[in-house]
Amino acid sequence: MIAFLVTLVTAASTPRVDVVCEPGLEGAAEKLARVADASLAEIAIDLAGLPVPDHIRVQVVRDASELGAVAPAGRGAPAWAVGVAYPELGVVSIALRRGGEVVDASSTLQHELAHVALGAAIPGAPRWLHEGFAHQHEHELSFARFETLAGMAWFGGIIPIDELDRSFPDEESPAQRAYAESYDFVGFLSRRGYTEDGSDEGDRQPFRRFVGELARGATLDAAATKAYGKPLRALFDEWKHDLSKRYLFAPLGVLGLAVWVLCAFLLFFAWRRRRRQNRARIAQWEREEADVVAPPYVPWPGEDPLAHEPDDHERDPRTIN
Repeated sequence: MIAFLVTLVTAASTPRVDVVCEPGLEGAAEKLARVADASLAEIAIDLAGLPVPDHIRVQVVRDASELGAVAPAGRGAPAWAVGVAYPELGVVSIALRRGGEVVDASSTLQHELAHVALGAAIPGAPRWLHEGFAHQHEHELSFARFETLAGMAWFGGIIPIDELDRSFPDEESPAQRAYAESYDFVGFLSRRGYTEDGSDEGDRQPFRRFVGELARGATLDAAATKAYGKPLRALFDEWKHDLSKRYLFAPLGVLGLAVWVLCAFLLFFAWRRRRRQNRARIAQWEREEADVVAPPYVPWPGEDPLAHEPDDHERDPRTIN
């Protein structure tokens, strides 16, 4: 039995999803209902022919601090979470903000729906596969995770695949090695073809076969061999080599980017300084012109020779040159 501690109102319903929310959030909840339908259709391509959730309840709250209050009875929610999934219950909870920070609720929803879908397809899936699969179906980039992977490539610290599930921390952070490693390893599997050279790579088919074999009860090694021609540990070693190649020059690239950014800032500040100098110079010229005193009028000594000069219409036309 599922019991909830706060009252939520129905905002939208589709054949596969019911979206409920706190009063006043109906507009945001309706948008998330459309995101949910599109995301489930995309996720289903990776899980074609496998069991799917009967129905999913999406709960939308204002702040992440309220996720525990809408959790199923006896479950709760992590303090750091902005979204949480309960795959065996078909329930997802999403927060629109964390304190003063607005979060990307659509990306969070995509991530949590992938957890629910994979949980229905492979009830005993390892956590690294869960996290990596969910990351495959969200649209989120993290520079902190990039830094973590680059550090692992340069200085080591890669967690062995047999220990990865036991290495997830109590608090999630983009910089945590277990999350970064899971996201990148599953991403590698999704890109890899049946052969190592990638010549037969196409449309994630080996990855989908790997997931399908797991759903049919195969072990990780058996499923990997069937899908990729190698056991899982050999694929993991291949990923480590691939990680080193991809991130070998990452610090140099970051350093080069930093140099370009620094040059851009220096050019900008030089331009601003020159502009201020030009404005100050023009203002000085204007002040100097304002301080110039016109010389006093001095009358022509004696009779002014131009005083009686006739106008042009009074002259004899024959004398006009």
